[in-house]
Order: sequence, then structure tokens, then C-alpha cells
Amino acid sequence: MTLNIKHTLRIIAGGMLLTAAPAMAGISADATRVIFQANDEAKGKSIGLTSSTSSLSPYLVKTQVTQDVQGQQTQVPFVTTPSLFRLEPGSTNQVLMMKTPGSLPQDRESLFYFRAVAMPAGAASTTSPAPAVAGTLQVATATVIKLFYRPGGLAMPQPQAMSKLQFSAEKQGVKVSNPTPYYITLNRLSIGNTPVKLRVEDGSSMIAPYSHALYPGTPRQGRVEWTAINDYGGMEAFNGTVQ
Repeated sequence: MTLNIKHTLRIIAGGMLLTAAPAMAGISADATRVIFQANDEAKGKSIGLTSSTSSLSPYLVKTQVTQDVQGQQTQVPFVTTPSLFRLEPGSTNQVLMMKTPGSLPQDRESLFYFRAVAMPAGAASTTSPAPAVAGTLQVATATVIKLFYRPGGLAMPQPQAMSKLQFSAEKQGVKVSNPTPYYITLNRLSIGNTPVKLRVEDGSSMIAPYSHALYPGTPRQGRVEWTAINDYGGMEAFNGTVQ
């Protein structure tokens, strides 16, 4: 018998849901992002995963931390406990993320992704997938959340960093520079009263530490307004000008 599985990916990026799977077809997390501080290394950081009360069956949930959204790069200095468990309808389970030995940059944040993949479970009290019925389609859903590792002693606090973006005119458009040690995630960007399209998929909504992003086809002068996402998933508004 062949197991026919459809895989649905949904990415929660600081409160933005990229591709929404039906609520009854998966699980939800109690956070939109995880900030793993240096002082969390001793005890780890936990996140709650809940199966909706409207779920039609229990789920088998596999958790891991990866380097990429797709979950292909798994060589990372983090492990999850439990990494595999059964989740009954309407129940919640806490997953602990622990950092393993391995060096990470100490002058800036590092970005990883917490993934929780859920698929229908088998018989009660087992951690096996439900058996497939010929001609049916089983749906697995993956919830992906950004995990930021934040070393201690960074140059400035994160709330201050969101206001530090710099805008400069280029031939192709406007370059947005991030001179801070933090990842800055944008929810909204307007240049010269022209909204800029931000996409989670192509990375245009997030600017890495000490890096920049180019937004082609935008006005190369005028007032800039942007909304950034803070550590709690909330929005904070700022403004400036193109230099």
C-alpha cells in the first residue's frame, strides 16, 4: 500500500502567516518567533504546540531546528525535546529547544527556523502515522517559526535597532542598510508615498545584521515610513528620508 501524503507549509514570520493551512488540518504555536538569548543556554527555551479542538484526529508531530525554511539544512547547534510525539485534539505539548556545543557569531544575531511537522496519527497511544486508505490523501502540515539566537553584550538594544535603518538612492532604486547587530523584519515600507511590496518568500521583508537590501523601481527620494516587528510580534512605526 502506498502512503500518499500532501505536504502543506505555513510560515509564521513575526505575526505574518505566509500560507495558511486549514485550522483543522494541523497545529498552532503559542509564539510567532523565538528569541534564544545567550542566558537561555543553560535551561533552553520552550514553545507550546496545540492541536485545535476541531481537529478530526490526533497528530504525530516531528520537531526540529533547521538552517533554512525548507528544512533541508539540519546541521545546526540546536536540538528539540521531544523531537517526536503524539498530540491529541485540543491538547498542548511543550517543546524544549536546547543549544548544543558549537560556536556562533558573538557580535550579531544568528537566524534559524523551528519546524513542527504534523500528520494524522495511528492507533491510540502510538507514535506511528495513520495507515493510508487506498485512493485517499493524507495531509501533513509544517509550521515554521523564526528562531533568533541573540548573544549577550550586543552594541545596542533591539528596540533601538529597528529605528536605525538607513536609506540611500541607487541607480536601480533604494538601498536599505541595516547597521545594527539585529535582524530587522519589516511589516510595511513606503518610500516617497509609494508602498513597497514585501515578500516573506524572497526575503525582502527581512534585512540581516550589517547588511542591506535593494528595492528596485522605488522612488529615489522623499519621505520613508516603515513598520518593524519587535521581539513580541508587535508593530512599531518609524520614519526617515532617502539620502
